[in-house]
Amino acid sequence: MRWRTIPWLPARPWLGAQRVHISPSRAGLAFAALLLALWIAAVNYRLGLGYALTYFAAACAVADMLFTSRNLAGLALAATPGKPVFAGSHALFALRLINRSTRPRHAIRLAVIGSPPAPNLADIAAHGETAVSIGVLAQQRGWLNAPAVRLSGSFPLGLFVAWCHWQPEARVLVYPQPEHDAPPLPWLAGTSQQARQPGSPGSPDGALELAGVRTYQPGDPLQRLAWRQIARHDGGHLFSKQFQPDADAPKGAPHGTHGNLMLDHTDLHALAPEARLSRLAAWVLQAESTGLPYGLRLGGLTLAPALGAGQRDACLRALALHGSPHDVPPAQETP
Repeated sequence: MRWRTIPWLPARPWLGAQRVHISPSRAGLAFAALLLALWIAAVNYRLGLGYALTYFAAACAVADMLFTSRNLAGLALAATPGKPVFAGSHALFALRLINRSTRPRHAIRLAVIGSPPAPNLADIAAHGETAVSIGVLAQQRGWLNAPAVRLSGSFPLGLFVAWCHWQPEARVLVYPQPEHDAPPLPWLAGTSQQARQPGSPGSPDGALELAGVRTYQPGDPLQRLAWRQIARHDGGHLFSKQFQPDADAPKGAPHGTHGNLMLDHTDLHALAPEARLSRLAAWVLQAESTGLPYGLRLGGLTLAPALGAGQRDACLRALALHGSPHDVPPAQETP
């Protein structure tokens, strides 16, 4: 059976013997000095047992070099794309080490090139696999490629170190970092605190009807706390009200009065380019937490007002890839 016919084994990359490098470790250099001393002593004193001991130890070192190389050679490598993150946080990549042979692999170390090696060692059972996660600081928005890593191992005796370099084919999307202490949403900026109360005239909830009550989630406005339901549970659980656009609201209502919010990139022309994206990212998260539909205009891209995790991810993806010459998110044109 050819290896490529095995369904669970990636075709490439896998570590052939020609890709594995080997060099003596510090312990191996000390062992070589010891062998030299034993050989000199055996020659000077003409000790037959000294020759036997020296040659036996040298044979053990050669066998260790062979097993150290075989412990790493033949592994199949695969990478899993990580989840999107915001700039300034750590992106995680899941790297899979797959053992296609009938012998287990022991004490394999994986580390990002240029970083100190991880203290944990990976063991892989025969015909098994092990997943290792590495974290990389995401400094700017856009696509972040997985860094090159170094696989090494010194099993079984530690006299030699087998190592190789691997560039995983995986990437993570980095969203713009939301602006800290961002101002209120655009259509709340000119209203007073009283006007923002749910159900008050001129407020965003004024043309909305109560849709129900759900468990409180971090980020929900305090004005939407359902105190009657909270009192029924003696304060043990928090609940917040959910609103939906009123079906009787006129179609020609002013912007924002029917519950839809359109975030426009051109309205922030006074800010720096990256600062605009950071503020829009913060506003997307604010709008999602309020439970009201929102859309986005970004250059030639228009995302129709909607609500939910899909809308949030689509808006953040568009902000992350804005200005990228290679990656353009699919546009959702408004009717």
